[in-house]
Amino acid sequence: MYTIESTSAASELVSVLEVGMVRPFAMVKVRPDSLREHQTVLLREELADVVDHSGGRVLLRFGDGAEVCASSLSELIRESHRCETLGGRMYVVGLSRQMRKLIRSTGLDRHLNLAKDTAEAMKHFDQRGHTAAA
Repeated sequence: MYTIESTSAASELVSVLEVGMVRPFAMVKVRPDSLREHQTVLLREELADVVDHSGGRVLLRFGDGAEVCASSLSELIRESHRCETLGGRMYVVGLSRQMRKLIRSTGLDRHLNLAKDTAEAMKHFDQRGHTAAA
């Protein structure tokens, strides 16, 4: 497991993604649990690095009940598309019920894969791995 840490000199913000490779994907813990507007640039840089190093196979875990601002949600969708382009997939776990409802009701779940928990997301990776190997 390793940690990606970035700081912004202008605002002295620190954003940390804890990343562990669990074959065949990167398991990423988002800290802090919820993302706000001022963390979007850091998220963009850090998540892009993870996507590149994992070949686009990412399980992104938030703390239970996490909220995500619109700009960070946009970045998650952008990186999810990049994962697909690389032949992988990104699954997001731990968002609040309200966030999941918002994502589904607006149709954004077509662009962002939500899983109810880590085990469900891991099953998707296993199924995709078997499909790709067949």
